[in-house]
Amino acid sequence: MWRFAEADGVSYSNRKLCSYVISPFPCGEDEESTKQRDQEEESAYKNDEGSNRKYPKLYELARVEGDTKWIDWLGKHIYTYVGLAAPLLGAPGPLRSVLSGENMGLPFTHEEARVLELSFGSTSNANPISTKRGFCDGDDTGKAKGRRQNLACLEELVNEIESSKGDTDPWKEFPALRLLLKDRVDFDSVFPLVEVEREHCLENENTPCNNQTKVSFGPNEVMNGQIFDQFSQIWKEKNDPLGVKLDQLRQSWWDGNVPNILDTTPERPHIKHVIMAYGTDVATETGYRYRKTDSDMGGNSTTKVADEFDGLPSMTHVIWEERHGRLVSESQIEEPAKLTQTLLRKKKETRHPLKTDNDEAAVWLHHSGDGTIPYLSLMWAHTWLLHATRAMRNSTTSILEGERISNPSSALDSIKVSHRPKNSITGEWVEGYGACPRSDGDNESPSNVDDSDTGTSHPHGTKYKPKMVRFQSSGKSRSTGMEYTTTVIEAIGVEHKETTRNYDILAAVFTDVLKNLHDDYHLI
Repeated sequence: MWRFAEADGVSYSNRKLCSYVISPFPCGEDEESTKQRDQEEESAYKNDEGSNRKYPKLYELARVEGDTKWIDWLGKHIYTYVGLAAPLLGAPGPLRSVLSGENMGLPFTHEEARVLELSFGSTSNANPISTKRGFCDGDDTGKAKGRRQNLACLEELVNEIESSKGDTDPWKEFPALRLLLKDRVDFDSVFPLVEVEREHCLENENTPCNNQTKVSFGPNEVMNGQIFDQFSQIWKEKNDPLGVKLDQLRQSWWDGNVPNILDTTPERPHIKHVIMAYGTDVATETGYRYRKTDSDMGGNSTTKVADEFDGLPSMTHVIWEERHGRLVSESQIEEPAKLTQTLLRKKKETRHPLKTDNDEAAVWLHHSGDGTIPYLSLMWAHTWLLHATRAMRNSTTSILEGERISNPSSALDSIKVSHRPKNSITGEWVEGYGACPRSDGDNESPSNVDDSDTGTSHPHGTKYKPKMVRFQSSGKSRSTGMEYTTTVIEAIGVEHKETTRNYDILAAVFTDVLKNLHDDYHLI
């Protein structure tokens, strides 16, 4: 192993170094003595005195990995977890970058950007994860139950919730949980996550040809890499980059020794306080359509030779979710402008409402994402609000008194809902969800914003005083007795990159942190 000598007289791993050098061995040592010393150090790390080394807490965590002691370690050393714009179920954007490239507005082509993006081994980590993996009756049922043996299945809660309020809608203030638990929405519920249209044209036949087929891919085909295999067969590319990507995915996750985080939905971490915050109602990419034309040149014409390549997969449409969950399709094909558009200098409209089979405008969720992460991925955090309820349901051990604060008759009763109206002067949180997003008028429309008296133009360039909705739940660990809380905050109209510097989101998050410090330790 190469070692860097920092300076004369500076100790490095309990030995003196001579000078600023890069050398395979420390100064004054040969290969044999270096190997012997490394073995001695490795032996030292295996015994108890290793915990007194440079990073004792991390070494302590490494030692308890593999047994249940790591839960105690988290409870002892980590007080609060804050997730800002966390893509809990991934996002389709990185997938597009791998399939056909995405220059992200930079001055080079998508094809050039794809060369760079294919070199990133981490792109698969952000691939969409099916919501079905969060239910015991979904795909790989045995795996799901095994992973969640200490938690009740999400689908077990639905009947109880439905019957808890009589004729009153129990989901009124919990639209995200209704969509996830009752409607069981997924990335491909309304439209395919990725769709490839193929046409096979005969000699002298012009497009569109009669022989048309479609291949659809959902989140499961993305998770297991089947989409890379199919694209690699449909588009013949030099050096088979998508075949290489498939091998990377299998070696890193499916066939490796590291636990596969790509085949399951994330559960709430075992930390005392968890706060999730994100923006919504910004146009966000949620799906893609590609097209491939194969031509039969006939026996008397020049045919494709075996080593000819097809080039980059050709994307024709991007599916967007817009404000309030409206779905639109944007064409990626440049078409010549009509004469009237040229004379009037009008820009050709490329986005059109996505139609259902009944020729109606498609709408699937009550919000859209934050411009980068789809709302479906962000709102999975709402399932974490049910952690205390689920933990009690499947408990086979002795339960500490007061283990669950929630009402046993309904899994939703323990979740407190409040909102802060847009342009609120006092900044106070009001009980309840507030108006339904789709019936909330055009309160987010720029025409209704008066910057002179609402303060919506903020000097830091972020959205100021947006409408915010907050969900809070609490529980008590049945194994350790630790009381814990979960908070989910949604800020309407805040874009992904703004989340980490948006005044209102950060104020809401750290107000919760300070309140928890006061309640737990009386420090504030």
